[in-house]
Amino acid sequence: MKIRDGSRGMGAGRQPADKRRATLSSDRRARVALAAMATFAAGCGPGSLAEAGGERLGVEEAAALIAEHAPPGLEADEQMVRIVAELWVDYTLLATRLEEDSTLASLDVGLVTEQPLQEIVIARLRDQVIEVDTAIADAELAERFALELPGARATASQILLPFPRGATSRQRDSVLTAARGLRGQLAGGADFATLAARHSGDPGSARAGGSMGAFGRGQMLAPIDAAVFALQPGQLSEPVESPLGYHILRLDAIAIPELSEIGGEFRALIQQERLAEAEAGFIAELDSLAGLTLAAGALEIVRALARSSPGRLTARAAGRPLLTWRDGIYTAGDFVELARVSPDGFAAGILEASDQELEAALRRLGQQELLMAEAAARGLEPTPAETDSVTAAARGAILERAAAIGLGTDPGSGEGGGATDSAEAGSASAGPPRERVQAILAEIVAGRREIVPLAGITFLLREEGRWRIHEQRIAATIDRVRRLR
Repeated sequence: MKIRDGSRGMGAGRQPADKRRATLSSDRRARVALAAMATFAAGCGPGSLAEAGGERLGVEEAAALIAEHAPPGLEADEQMVRIVAELWVDYTLLATRLEEDSTLASLDVGLVTEQPLQEIVIARLRDQVIEVDTAIADAELAERFALELPGARATASQILLPFPRGATSRQRDSVLTAARGLRGQLAGGADFATLAARHSGDPGSARAGGSMGAFGRGQMLAPIDAAVFALQPGQLSEPVESPLGYHILRLDAIAIPELSEIGGEFRALIQQERLAEAEAGFIAELDSLAGLTLAAGALEIVRALARSSPGRLTARAAGRPLLTWRDGIYTAGDFVELARVSPDGFAAGILEASDQELEAALRRLGQQELLMAEAAARGLEPTPAETDSVTAAARGAILERAAAIGLGTDPGSGEGGGATDSAEAGSASAGPPRERVQAILAEIVAGRREIVPLAGITFLLREEGRWRIHEQRIAATIDRVRRLR
C-alpha cells in the first residue's frame, strides 16, 4: 500500500515502525471487509465468478477472500483464481449434498464402482478358465535360486560417460571408445575412485568415488541390474549401454540370503509368475481372435484429450475410435469418462508416456473390454452382496475425503492432511455449507490447510449438481484483488 503525500502521510511517517505496520494491516483488512460486506449486502457488483448447489461466489467476494488471506507478496493470477473457483464449486457441491443427505445414500456412485466390480468379474473369469501347474520341485527351486539370486543386495560402483543430448550414432560411438579406454586403464591398475571423480557424469556417485551404494534386484535400470548381478566381487564389467550413456561397473560386494530363509516366498513368486504367464496367454488369444487394433491417430487423440482435459465432447468427437475389434469399439468418449474418475496424475502419466508405453496402455483397455465380454458370455457377474459392498466402500471413501477437507462430521480425521488441528478444523466445519466452504478456502489461500483433491468424486458431484464457472470473469477477479490490496 502506498501512503499519499500530505498531512496524513506525514503523520503516519512519524509513528513507530511497528505501529505503522499495524495501522497499514488494519487499514487493509478494513477495506477488504468493507468490500466483502458491500457485496453481501447489495448482491450485485461485477457478477458471479461461480455458482454451485444454489449458491454463488461473487467476483467481489472471491477477490476479497484472496486479498485478505493470501500471503503478502503472493500475486493473484489466473491459476490462483481458477483454483479458488474450482475448489469452491467442488466443496460447495459436496457440502450441500452432505447437508441434504449425510450418508450420501442418494449419490449415484456407479462410475467409481465400475472398475472394482470389473476386477471382481475378471478374477472370477480367471479362476474359471486358467489352469496352472503350481507344483515346483525342490531341485527346480534351487536351480532358479542360484540363477536369479532373489533377495540379493549388491554394493557396486560406476563410472558413467553420458550421451550428449540428441546424440548421433558417431557421437555414441565416440562415447563407447572413451569408455573402453577408461576400462582399459582400470584393468591396468588405475584407481577407480580417482577416475570416477574425474570422468563420471553422475555427480552423486562421482563424489563418492563412484559408489552407487547397496541395492537389490530390480532397483536399477535393467542393463545395469543384469550386468552388476552377473559379476563376481571385485570384477569390472565391459562398458554397459543404457539410455543415459555407457557405464563401467564394478561389483564391490554382494549379500545373498540362504534358500532356507526365503524359499517359501520365492516359491510363491514363481507360482505367481506361472499364473501371470497363463493369463497373458489367454488374453493374447482373445486379442488375436477379436482382431484388436489400434485406430489411426489414437495416440495423438489421447494426448490431446489428456492435455486439454475436456469436460464434454461433441457427439462426433466422442465417437472417434481409439481401438476397434470384432463387434466392439473403444472411443474417445470412453477414454474421457475413464480420465474423469481416475486418480490425480492420470493425465500427467499419459503425457509423459512414450509411444510404446501409451500403445500398450490403450491395448490393455481394449483387452479389459474383451475380458468383460467373455465373462458376460459365461454368465459371470458380481453378486448383489459384492455390489453392495463396493458401493458402500465408495461412499465411505467420499465421506472420509469430506472429513479430511473439513466438511464431514469428523474433519480432524481422514487422509491428505486436510485439517491442521482439531480446533481449526472444528471452526471450519461449523455453520451452514456456504460459511464452512468459505472458512476452508480462507485457510487454503492463507497456506494453513492443504488442498484435498476430490479426483473422481468431482465428476460424480458435477454430473448430478448444477454448477458453472464464468471464465470471462477471472480477469475481473484478478483486477479486483489488486485494487483491494
